[in-house]
Amino acid sequence: MAWWFFKARFLRCRRPLQSVVFVTSRCDSTCRHCTLCTHPEPYQKPLADIETDFDYCYSQGARILDVEGVDLLHWHDGTHTAADIFALARKKGFYSTSTMVKAADYGEWQQRRIDVDVLWVSILSLSDCDHLRDITDASLYMVVNAENCGDVDSVLEFVQSHKGIRQIAFNFHTPFAGTEHLALSPEQRRETIELLIERKRQGYKIMNSVSGLRNMLTLQFARRCWICNFVYCDGRRSPQCIDDMESGMCEKCGFSMAGEMNAVFAFKPDTILAGLGIRL
Repeated sequence: MAWWFFKARFLRCRRPLQSVVFVTSRCDSTCRHCTLCTHPEPYQKPLADIETDFDYCYSQGARILDVEGVDLLHWHDGTHTAADIFALARKKGFYSTSTMVKAADYGEWQQRRIDVDVLWVSILSLSDCDHLRDITDASLYMVVNAENCGDVDSVLEFVQSHKGIRQIAFNFHTPFAGTEHLALSPEQRRETIELLIERKRQGYKIMNSVSGLRNMLTLQFARRCWICNFVYCDGRRSPQCIDDMESGMCEKCGFSMAGEMNAVFAFKPDTILAGLGIRL
């Protein structure tokens, strides 16, 4: 990581450190603005195509791999299951793997004992935590919007009191077309981020760094999103996330990793330690 940073920061070598590969577009959620729904019909990549994607990502320079798909738990290709995807990633040489599951699926995921380095469990509100009373060695992920922002402090208390939860990461709703009503108002955004910064300084298990959160408060920072490249279910390969820079959505981005990547590039110590804390 130090060598990557030196080349990126001082030699201007723009090679990704992390890749995100989507392997299935199957999803029972009602939102339809995300990248998982680019296929008109639910789609699962065969393992051979996933291997091709992994080879591409590795050749680009990425050594951290995030495998995504809301229904990844039920992905299969013949006798191959999700466990084989992560075994393949290790065989290819990726240093660390991660994925995300819904809170309602956590129990089944735990029973299958799929070997992934970092497991994120997605929650929408405090009520989702009812599925996680027996959670062990996993992290939580929450997208804060206008409807659930009042749950943030209660969720933090749950995380802090549960020894099986490593940490929680927060994103903020990005107002894609048709979902503008879920976006935080400027006042809600400020209050939420100030609360997170205060709790972070009090020692709460929040993955976001203070430097990254400050970026997300104003959104006035240079985007370094090429640090992470993406491979989608429809075959697209992109050096950044779903949004193209000309749409204006970047100015309203709620993806906190954008703020974190800027802080990493600015060599903010708290952000670097937060990133290492995920993988070590």
